[in-house]
Amino acid sequence: MSDYVPISAEVSAEDIAKWTQPCRRQTDGVGLRVGNKAEFTLVAPLKPGGAAIFRERAKKAQVEAAYWEGRLGTVHDLRVALINDDTQILFAASYSDEFKPYVVDVIKFATPWIDYMFTDVAEGYPGLQAPGALDYIAKYQVEASVWYGSNEQATVRDIARGQKALTSLNDLLDTIQ
Repeated sequence: MSDYVPISAEVSAEDIAKWTQPCRRQTDGVGLRVGNKAEFTLVAPLKPGGAAIFRERAKKAQVEAAYWEGRLGTVHDLRVALINDDTQILFAASYSDEFKPYVVDVIKFATPWIDYMFTDVAEGYPGLQAPGALDYIAKYQVEASVWYGSNEQATVRDIARGQKALTSLNDLLDTIQ
């Protein structure tokens, strides 16, 4: 980092070095990793009329998001959006652990939800339990060029446990006052 020149003159190379994350490629799939966290990005073409179908389903998918993602227990965040003038759908997530176990868990625990969002919406989408599902994912998955993951060693379960501990501590402190 000694010859690194930051984007802004207001920041020193030493300051940047304190915050730099060692980002690497997935060991068993497409995507970047930082510590225990990884990114998954898929950009697929839409079928004719797919945007309208997705919009009709999006509210219900949003209402159920926490339930389906909670079944997985590894997803830090997820975005599904229509992009490029409604010609493509973006599915982007950050999750804990490795790529293959993540995909296996998505298929095992969230197939009805994912299929609800993608069936009759994404061109050629076979359904998550179809024989061609992994080939479909591989065809449309892209690797992020820039990706940052905060608290890179913390899993979703670690964060939930920390939140419970913080709530308990706050309740105790409120009781003492």
